[in-house]
Amino acid sequence: MEPGRPSRTLDWGQTDDEIHRFSSTNAIPLRSARHMSATNLGSPMAKERSGTAQFSTILTKIYPESGLGNRSESRRTSTLMRLATGISAGLPSAQTKSAYLQALFAAVVCVCLLWTLWLLLLNLAPNYTVNHIMRTEHFDKGSFWLFVDPPRSILYMAILGLSLVGLGYIVILFRMAYRPKRVAHASVSSRSMRSGISKSGTGSSDKIPRRTTLKLISALANTERFPSQLALWMKVGDLAFETVLLVQILETGAPSVIVGIFTVVVTSNALACAIIMFLPFDRIGLLETLVDLLFDLLVAVGCPMLTLVYYLNTFNFPRDKFAINLEVFPAGWFEEQASVVADPVQTAVIYKSLKSLRITSAFEFFARMGVHASLFLRLRQLVMLIQDPKRQGMRVYPSCHRPAAAFFVVFAVLLLAFVGESVRTSTIACAPHPECAVNARRWTILDDGSLTQCPCLIMIDRDIAPKTFAEWEMPKNLTEKVIQLASSGDLQTLQLTNRYLPELPEELRRCKGMRHLTLEYTHMFTLPDWIKEFTKLEYIHLESKVISPIVSLPDDMFDDMSSLTFIHFAMFIPMKRLPSFTGLTSLKSLTLAVFLSLEKLPALDSLHRLEKLLVTCVPSLDTLPDLAPVKNVKSLILTDRGTWCCNGFLGQCNLDHPMCEVHPLWGTPAATCLSSNDPKATPETLELLAKYPENVCTGMLRPGSLEGPPTQTTMDPCKGTLYRQCVDPSGVESMCYNARFMGIACDTNPFPIGMRRLQIARGVGDPCDPEFEAWLGCK
Repeated sequence: MEPGRPSRTLDWGQTDDEIHRFSSTNAIPLRSARHMSATNLGSPMAKERSGTAQFSTILTKIYPESGLGNRSESRRTSTLMRLATGISAGLPSAQTKSAYLQALFAAVVCVCLLWTLWLLLLNLAPNYTVNHIMRTEHFDKGSFWLFVDPPRSILYMAILGLSLVGLGYIVILFRMAYRPKRVAHASVSSRSMRSGISKSGTGSSDKIPRRTTLKLISALANTERFPSQLALWMKVGDLAFETVLLVQILETGAPSVIVGIFTVVVTSNALACAIIMFLPFDRIGLLETLVDLLFDLLVAVGCPMLTLVYYLNTFNFPRDKFAINLEVFPAGWFEEQASVVADPVQTAVIYKSLKSLRITSAFEFFARMGVHASLFLRLRQLVMLIQDPKRQGMRVYPSCHRPAAAFFVVFAVLLLAFVGESVRTSTIACAPHPECAVNARRWTILDDGSLTQCPCLIMIDRDIAPKTFAEWEMPKNLTEKVIQLASSGDLQTLQLTNRYLPELPEELRRCKGMRHLTLEYTHMFTLPDWIKEFTKLEYIHLESKVISPIVSLPDDMFDDMSSLTFIHFAMFIPMKRLPSFTGLTSLKSLTLAVFLSLEKLPALDSLHRLEKLLVTCVPSLDTLPDLAPVKNVKSLILTDRGTWCCNGFLGQCNLDHPMCEVHPLWGTPAATCLSSNDPKATPETLELLAKYPENVCTGMLRPGSLEGPPTQTTMDPCKGTLYRQCVDPSGVESMCYNARFMGIACDTNPFPIGMRRLQIARGVGDPCDPEFEAWLGCK
């Protein structure tokens, strides 16, 4: 550079001499033609280049093979230079950087902050958050999803970690808006500064201490090697965290679209790092930071947001159909439950995927915090580069580090092979099992002819409308299929409706991660004692047949089920006693229906989180437990006869009340007044019952108002056709209907008839058939 000539300012606030000084290729300066002015051609630097070129020519003449190697290297360098020049042209110029880059950067940080706040809300109030996003706040009084709260220690860790992440993003915005005053400093590693420091140090009386200080300063200033090595190891750590997240996605059985996108992101991250290390780019530090920031942003924010958007678009709940059910059926009826209308496979997959966005274990906490910490460091580094353009030419990773590049390439190839084989082998292993709705995408060593290797997570097999009496009386036997899919121990969800499973097979005991158990009309009489080992169970729905009701449950069944949030027990006609509810500290929904012999409910002292309590068709119930622990319920339904309604439990005994007479449907004997020593309703119980007068001690069931079990006589006229008009011996208007997922039988209940007429009038639900539904208004 000529004396007295000011350095020219280039893109992003750099000067031409700064680019040369900070370039990682100082030994052979590489500049584009636009950086070489005419005045520089006669400068000493230009002469030095000329001398270098002449010296290279002489060496080529003396050593021809070396010259060929240099020409080959020169061609590779030219290719890299063209690539670097193209990348440079794509970056913003000095005139537009302030507005364009800062606006884009602020938008990115704001998106990260908003996503972190949403995750914080998801961990604090998952049901409220998901209901708001999925628009299901009116389903089951807001208790449709029923997410399980993690242990308090994990919840506090998640809140603290996400709060710190959000605070970090705010700090980034603050640093970007308020730039610190820049202090001029010189590089100690420069030759002139070293000579000046050495000269000033030799003439001092305290020479030894100053030499020690100079050595320390020189060691601290020589940051060209160790930070790049540290950054390299940090990159390896980033890829390790991302691989852990990818394995989690594979194990949860996420859709192929989500798996494919996340795999491409992780492998591209590794390959991009390997390529950039060989680019002779002037602002290489800026480029490396931008690329790392892009991939960290995709992993920490982009892919989770994509998962959420994907399930928002795939959640096809028939809202119009469900609205008609709420309009027609009385409170507490089977058709009023949103889960009756929802697609069970879709609901199970969405629940599992949304649950994976929460932090429910220490392992998930450290994996998520590692990804967010990496993103925060990238954002912070980019702010520093924007505010100090001199740093943009300093490499983040070592230049031309072939072992590291080879490692990243091998890592990407192995990761692609791992994911591909995991998807392929698990798909083959589960192909013979169409009942497996979702399986873990796990690398499986396949054995010829084996039917027990499928890593099945969700098994669903339902017949919600048996067409013949034979199908209703003796459904398909699934005992062997359950054994096969439970053998791997991965089964987490088992949903069977109108399938024959008289007892839970011993192989199911291996599935310690069982979370959802729905068994409707499976001819099961009891549950095994080891059912209590399902300590992670979150949802249990058991519904019996009249001819094969469940007669007993293990006394200690619920003692360790602190994760259980949903219980639905129905048609346990001969059962006289239920297990203790002591361990059900997370229970949010409790339904007990058609317990004709039950005389007493267990204490509700542990059910502080209960949101819905439904007890119907329990005619022998003389008293209620104290309702003070469940005073915050959102829905309370105590319908049909309960002798407690009029036998003095609520205050005054009135045996003339219809609830105390012989039950017109069940035939339960008339009630008697309680003695003075019998327990009475507490003030808290009376206060809670008074809040729901329309749902307490109302809805006495009478003959014809509730569908009985299908019989040969009631099913034959329907011939397996829903909504067909049929003739009842009493002459009452009747329709073929699959009440509560039982067989299609002639039904005198007026509510299903009203429901179907509204569906046809509004064009909602299944398309109508004029041949069979003209009497309902179908045209």
